[in-house]
Amino acid sequence: MGRAHVQPLSVGTRCFLATLGALLLAWGLGLPLVAALGARTTGTVVEVRRQLGDRGEALPNRYGYTIHYQFRTPDGRVVDGHTSRVGDYFSPREVTQGRSVQVRYWPRYPVISVVQWHWAAALEHGIVACVGGVLLYLATRRRAPAPPRKRRGRA
Repeated sequence: MGRAHVQPLSVGTRCFLATLGALLLAWGLGLPLVAALGARTTGTVVEVRRQLGDRGEALPNRYGYTIHYQFRTPDGRVVDGHTSRVGDYFSPREVTQGRSVQVRYWPRYPVISVVQWHWAAALEHGIVACVGGVLLYLATRRRAPAPPRKRRGRA
């Protein structure tokens, strides 16, 4: 039995896959790089907000929290940042309004920042970077032309 012939990707599909792959790769690698190599400063938690209700996961009583923080760059600009965390009902006590937090940011574009990076998130970012890399590979690879089909002669 021969292999099934797979249609090549259209130009539009290739562009979409390449764009999506590049974005996922940048996000998957970018935040861990900022967390490891970014400039360090101290910020302040401005607001902690619980999003919706119980997440309905296998572990009960887990909620999503949005944390709004601010920090000042060496040139005096005040920069706002946001992050999300998942935790139980008592999790926000670690990051309450007015509390100081460690912030790492990209000096040329301080809007890209992370607050109190936890390396457990590196697994999530690694998966996202791998998916982005696979999409980029699929968008840029050249498929070898299918071998010509053999014609069967009449008996």
